[in-house]
Formats: sequence, C-alpha cells, structure tokens
Amino acid sequence: MISWKKTVLAGCLGLMTVNTLGYDIVDRAKLIDDRFKTQEMLRPYGHDFYLNINGAMTADAMDLKDDADKIGDIDSGDVSNDLDQANQILEKYYDKEQVLRAKIDFGIPIFSFNAFGVNFEPNFRFGGGVLAILTPRKTQSSIETIIDNLDQIPADVRSQLKTCLNALGPADDGKDLLVECVSNGSITQAQADYVKETYNVDKIPYESSIATTTTTTPSVDVYAKVEAKAGLWFDYTKGEHFFGTFGLYGLGRLDIKKSVDGVLLLGGGGNIDTAENTLINAAIDYRFGYKNSNYSAFAAVEELKLAEISSEDEGTPSFGNSALIRLHGQADYKLSFFKLSPFAGTHMRSGYNLGDGLYLGADWGMHTWEERIALTFRTQLDKEHFTLGAAAKLWLLQLDLQGKFAVKDSVDDIKVSNYYSANFRLFF
Repeated sequence: MISWKKTVLAGCLGLMTVNTLGYDIVDRAKLIDDRFKTQEMLRPYGHDFYLNINGAMTADAMDLKDDADKIGDIDSGDVSNDLDQANQILEKYYDKEQVLRAKIDFGIPIFSFNAFGVNFEPNFRFGGGVLAILTPRKTQSSIETIIDNLDQIPADVRSQLKTCLNALGPADDGKDLLVECVSNGSITQAQADYVKETYNVDKIPYESSIATTTTTTPSVDVYAKVEAKAGLWFDYTKGEHFFGTFGLYGLGRLDIKKSVDGVLLLGGGGNIDTAENTLINAAIDYRFGYKNSNYSAFAAVEELKLAEISSEDEGTPSFGNSALIRLHGQADYKLSFFKLSPFAGTHMRSGYNLGDGLYLGADWGMHTWEERIALTFRTQLDKEHFTLGAAAKLWLLQLDLQGKFAVKDSVDDIKVSNYYSANFRLFF
C-alpha cells in the first residue's frame, strides 16, 4: 500500500541530452524540482514578503494514491491472481510520472542600508518543502529476482532467503516466505523483522509458479525529498546598472529512493517511510546581474555547499550536493499601464545539462500603483512543457495559477505528465 501521509518524512555541458542509462528517478526529480524553482525565480520574493506558499501536482496523483491503496488489500490466496489484479488497477498509470510538490517560506524584512556605494536590502528567510515522485511500471520478475533486488539488506540474508526459497514448493503457495524461512531455520526472526522494517512489508507472499520463473508484475519507482532552508539573503544594487543577491544559509535535506516490486506491493510495501539520511550544509546563493535601459541579464549559482554542518551515519541523500547554475535574460517594455516582459534562460546541475534547462517565454499584462495592483499572464516553453499562467496582485497579496502542458510524449520511455500549480503570497 502506498501511503501519501508519510511523504512528509517526519517533517557535460552539451546542448542535447543523451541518456544511455535509461530512466533515473533522482535525475528526473532534480530537473522537475529545478523547473519549479525557475517559476519561483520568475516571481521574485522581494524585500517585503512574509509568507509564500507553493503547491503543484499531476492530474492523476491523487487517483493513483487511491487506487494503489487497494493493492495492499488484495489477498485471494493466489499470488498470481493477485498480481493480475494489481496489474489491472495500475494499468492506466504505467510508464507515467506522478508528482506532488509543496513548499512554504516565511520572510522577515530587515532595514535597508548603504555601504561602499552599494544599496543592500536584507531579509531573514526560513521554510521548507517536500517533493514526491512515483512512477509505476511493468517489469519481468520472479520472487528470486525480487530477493536479489533487496539491496538494503545484507547479502548473506538475501542468500539465505534464496536458499529457503528453493526448499519450498506448491504446498506452500499463499504462505509468507519470511515466516517459512524462520520456521525452517534459514533466517532468524530478527532478520525477518529487519526485512519487514526496511521495506515496510507485512509479509512476502510465496507462489511456486513465480518462485524462479519470471512473469509480468507491477513495480513502482519511488522518490521523495524534504528540503529546508534558513538564513539571510541580501538583495543589492550598485548604481544604475548592477544588481544581484547574496544568501548565506543552512540547507537541510533528506530523501528516499526505492523501487517496489509487485510481490512487495501485495505484502503492504511501497510506503514512503521516515528517512534517516539527513544532511545539513552551510550554503550560499549568489547572483550577479547587469541592466541597461529596459534590458537585464544575470548569472547565478544556488545551493553551493560551503561546509557540512551535520549528517547521519545511515548515509547521505541520493539528491547529492551539486549546485544549481542559472543564466537568465529579459526585456521590459511599458506603455501606460501595459507591460510586456519577454525572457529566456537555462539552468543545470549534476544529473541534467544546460539543454534540458532551456526555457523562453513572456509575461504580459496590466498594472497600476507601482505594480501593487496587477494582472499578469505568462506563456512559456521548455523542452517538455508549454506553460500557461495567470497572476493577480492585490496590494498585500498575490495569487498565481499555472498549468504546464506536455509538448513531448516521453523521456526515457516514461510519459511526460501535465502539472498544475498554485502560488499564494502575502507581503507588507
């Protein structure tokens, strides 16, 4: 059973992508998350915000949650029949990413000051967010191959489970493999409990017909990440042309990556459990920009690690420590209370390249009262999506709604999903 309640987890520069290793859910998570961060960059916080909430999801994400919950309840006593039922339930979701993303940030503006001819506008920010991606797929597997894939338990335990598997037969169909292996002395009860705890399963159903013979079974690739930041950011301007941002903060991150095969799903697996690989770094953001007349451009580095503050013994996040690099340029044209702002840019970090991060688009709309009241529409294109958005700013609040519609059928044989997102912001 896949439980979304646990997603909180307890709180190469070529212009074309060439991926010879196939689908990698962590690399996809990096690109998807950074594209959402690009949308956040295009609506800058400013000095005076104190609350910012973002949410995004694919259209079928909650339906998948409801349907996947049904798999853990299947128990006809015939594992092959149960797998067929699981396949039928997940059929419409196969080879398609389902995404949930939520983020909340708070800001406390600090008095502005001038030093060395530079005007600084600092604020203190803190907040965090969660990203979860689930990709159901059909695979060819057997109970033996599933045991081989239990890479989070010691190799000797996997070997003992396979020895036990070969000793069972048709008379044991429908029984719990772990219980049988404890009974015949192949593994200890402590080892069986460790398997259950590690993979969030109540049992591993046994079926002689698929013990060593592969069959079509469902599998779900799961990735979930929690990220939190707290620190000081300084927006600065120097003269008429130079601008930028410097941030110094603590960056905390933990994540889970796993693939759950059909037999484990029937055993209750698939839950996104509490991670134990928390890593906290001291990091910086730095942006350097230049503007002239109505044109501006900047280069930026974000989440650049300075030093490790703390980590857990169980490992480090699969997401890694690579920094996010940005290049962005735009023009602003105003006529009375109308405004048009075409823009283009790219971004990259380890896991994808500059070509994957390319985007171009335009904001256009109407504004008044120094843009305290405004209605803005966005059209934007990247390698996978066409984005349509509308944002309304009403003095002390802002609401932004967007849809990202797939213009590419698939990436690494996984269908590209549509995303729907909302942003709500309050400021002084």
